[in-house]
Amino acid sequence: MPNLFLAKSNPQQTIAAHTIDLLNEFGRLKKIYPNIPNLDWSLLKMACFYHDLGKMNTKFQNKILKAIGKNDQLLKDQFPHMQEINHGYLSCALISLKKIENERARKVLTQAVFYHHTRLEPNGMDLSKIIKEDMYQYIDALTRSINQEFSVQGLEPFPINSPSAFFRNYTDDRMADKEYIMVKGLLNKIDHAASAGIAVEQKPGGLKKHLKDYFNRVLHSHPNQLQDYMQAHRQDNNIIVASTGIGKTEGALLWLGEAKGFFTLPLRVSINAIYQRIKGQDQLNYAAVGLLHSDTRHEYIEKNVYTTDYYEQTRQWSMPLTVCTLDQILDFVFKEPGFEQKLAILAYSKLIVDEIQMYSPKMLACLLIALKEISEMGGKFTIMTATLAPFVVDQLKALAVPFKMPDLPFYKQEDGQPMIRHCIQVVDKPISIETIVQDHSADKILVIVNTVKRAQALYQELKKMNKQELNNREVHLFHSRFIKSDRSKLEERILNDGKLTTKSRCIWITTQVVEASVDIDFDALYTELSDLSSLFQRMGRTFRNRVLTDATKANVIIFTGGEDYPSGINSGKRSVVDIDMFKLSKKALIAFATDCAPKIMTESDKMRLISETYTTANLRESRYFKDLKEYISHLKNKAPFEEEDHVVKNLREIFNQTIIPYQVYRAHQTDVETWEEQYKQTLHKGKMSENRETLMKARMDIQNKIQDLTVDIPIYRCKEAVKLNRFVDDIKLGDYLLYKIIDFPYDEEQGLRFTKEMGKFRTETNFL
Repeated sequence: MPNLFLAKSNPQQTIAAHTIDLLNEFGRLKKIYPNIPNLDWSLLKMACFYHDLGKMNTKFQNKILKAIGKNDQLLKDQFPHMQEINHGYLSCALISLKKIENERARKVLTQAVFYHHTRLEPNGMDLSKIIKEDMYQYIDALTRSINQEFSVQGLEPFPINSPSAFFRNYTDDRMADKEYIMVKGLLNKIDHAASAGIAVEQKPGGLKKHLKDYFNRVLHSHPNQLQDYMQAHRQDNNIIVASTGIGKTEGALLWLGEAKGFFTLPLRVSINAIYQRIKGQDQLNYAAVGLLHSDTRHEYIEKNVYTTDYYEQTRQWSMPLTVCTLDQILDFVFKEPGFEQKLAILAYSKLIVDEIQMYSPKMLACLLIALKEISEMGGKFTIMTATLAPFVVDQLKALAVPFKMPDLPFYKQEDGQPMIRHCIQVVDKPISIETIVQDHSADKILVIVNTVKRAQALYQELKKMNKQELNNREVHLFHSRFIKSDRSKLEERILNDGKLTTKSRCIWITTQVVEASVDIDFDALYTELSDLSSLFQRMGRTFRNRVLTDATKANVIIFTGGEDYPSGINSGKRSVVDIDMFKLSKKALIAFATDCAPKIMTESDKMRLISETYTTANLRESRYFKDLKEYISHLKNKAPFEEEDHVVKNLREIFNQTIIPYQVYRAHQTDVETWEEQYKQTLHKGKMSENRETLMKARMDIQNKIQDLTVDIPIYRCKEAVKLNRFVDDIKLGDYLLYKIIDFPYDEEQGLRFTKEMGKFRTETNFL
């Protein structure tokens, strides 16, 4: 017969060729990571072989033939009124089950193949007819087209009349659960890699060798006590408490060694900086690293490292080391269809969690459950922080998550003694620009407040002053609500101003966007109080690598709000931090600096205050702790594939929505419309062209141009925009990319503002 049993239309590929690609990638995975826990390699290999054989049916083949314009070769359909049945369900009928003696192995294999694409389960009678009357006629031809070690001898007995008999949910056999997750998850990973034409895994690039060179060439030193500890505990889960600036990043990478790893941080600016430190030629110079967050493509293009393969390898989690935001990983805890792939990869990886103190109760609950499940599957983790709350350790213990933790923290030292870096002054008033501009000694002043709205207001006040009033300092504003093109420029500038070697006089008004793992060192910090953990992270942005020599003048001034609260602090659900955590923090801070005069605060002082303040006993009645316990309990007991409930929907608010401010859209409307049309043309050409690489690059270029105009905002703000009639329209690229246009005011100097005023251009358009 003329049909070649095609698996794909663009590019055209036969089932046999695609199957061979999977088996080749299976071999690559096994060679690079031969000791993956809880994995039966023989079952995974069989899953790779059989997974797409169900595409050998009339309806699927006719669909492909129509897509490639070969209508003259269509096969006769004996069941024209029947819906197409997913090929994964049909593939199971071709598995030689009689050759698999172990009942558990049969279940694991068939479930992995049956559900390797998630679709509605078919009617049992329809499934039976297609297998017995349609597929049967092609079995000999398929057998001739595939010459492999596995046989396709005929249609095996198979419970086709009761597809629900396959166990969708976890069983009482925990080993079967683990084996299924590994086979199903890695089948998906291998399938995606083969379809994209990329390697399922990249071979590790000698991280240990690069670290040794980095210590000699850049740091001119040897590993310190913390870093030696991390090397000695490579096989353990670790919780590390250490001073900012001590070298936690290098310690974590030494712990990682040659294993596959994920390095997570809470803020994108922090991730970009860590990625650059690892990859930069003047830094670690380690090429086998990827950067993964919602703006990966844009960052790659900006850094002139973008290639289609590199981008796809990053997206497919194929790099030996991936620096990413935690939300890129955590959604597997919801146990929705497809969750197995992420969990299976993490089962043979090491996860580094930096700055755990910054997470909300929702994110922290997801993280703690993720650590539990990763550990149970065989993966490893290290938590690193300068401020570890005792209640977090208590929750890990309650979840029976194994870990090791040194008895004492690691302190940054100078001449064998803990380094003194900070002298604080507590001001029980709202933050004000008068106090800031009166500082004549500091060349570089960093101001950190709790909300974007407060940052914008302070910036507006300072911009009204003349240069003399500002002591010849330039004023800049930086927060998370700038579109990507503007934000990239600001990130580069603050990182440059924050270098000790840069001579400048400046005031930077910022939010928590610079709070963690951003390598800047300012002369003085003026900050609102949110909580102690956040405060101590903020303090790490001043005198980061310097010894304080003048103990009479504060280099950290903390505003606690007076009779009112600092910005963003309230008793509602949208408070920047839990109100009880704020009150405990303020009480502890004022008790430490009793007379409000400048007082030295050592690294041990910071860690002691955290350990004494954020205990389970102190927080038990707080909303934060109650929410955390509720979310943990819900996720712990959530069965796989359950429909999304109200708690999960609530948890999803940890994620952001990418939007285009309406004023930005109006300023670039002609360009955007042109890009949309060009994108449609690439899709049309893609149906008739084999030059996929050129078309893909064209699409990526268009996507990147539009991404430059976007900003991420919380999901609840998008819902709010709809209620306020501020949603304008969508920009849609293809079937999957959608950017909402939201009418909140925007300008490149102050960023996006959430106000009750209507957008400047809204009434001038007939776009609505």
